Amino acid sequence: MSEERYRLPGSPYEELANIIVAYGTRDEASNPGDVGKLDAVHQSSVSRNNAFLAAIGVLSGDRQKLVTPQGRELARALSRHEGGEIARQWRRVVSTNEFLQNVLSAVKLREGMLPSTLQAYIAHSAGQPRNKPVMTGASAIIGILKAAGLLKEEEGVLHATYEDPVEERDPASATGPEPSGISVSAVPGLSANVTVNINIQCSPEELDSLAPKIKRLLGELEG
Repeated sequence: MSEERYRLPGSPYEELANIIVAYGTRDEASNPGDVGKLDAVHQSSVSRNNAFLAAIGVLSGDRQKLVTPQGRELARALSRHEGGEIARQWRRVVSTNEFLQNVLSAVKLREGMLPSTLQAYIAHSAGQPRNKPVMTGASAIIGILKAAGLLKEEEGVLHATYEDPVEERDPASATGPEPSGISVSAVPGLSANVTVNINIQCSPEELDSLAPKIKRLLGELEG
């Protein structure tokens, strides 16, 4: 068992999300007592999750817990039930937390894990006994990775999606023209062959100037 103990969530994912919303969407919710009054979550449930929420960067402070800017953004997404934004904000959290990244890496290395097996792995990695509260926390970790779009369940097996933990795009690129050029990516196949994907991004006006480059590239690949 790991020497260093990691504080897992003390509640199921849904309750954890409610606590984050209570902390992040109301300025006066700065301690467990305040959160308990503002949200349909018992004060003791809030206290059981504070160490974990601080570890993942949602809360800061010692005795008096305050929501961080990152935590507030996550809370807003959760309160509005914005699936895409919830996934993006959770991916930001995962990208800055080594424990969550290690859990995801374990699923990738094993090319899929049963939920119960992953729960046991999380408990072991956290240096915690496999009792009911700990396994509830381990399940919440799985819920976070699922909400982030980094884990998906197929036929009872959890698989990593191999997406980047964070997908940040330059706001200008969302409305501006796509850059021109040619990008080539080689994807190893099951055999010794290699599949080459050619992606061309250009405006109609640039097609004439790119045509010789494309022809030359194809000739080099065929040779």
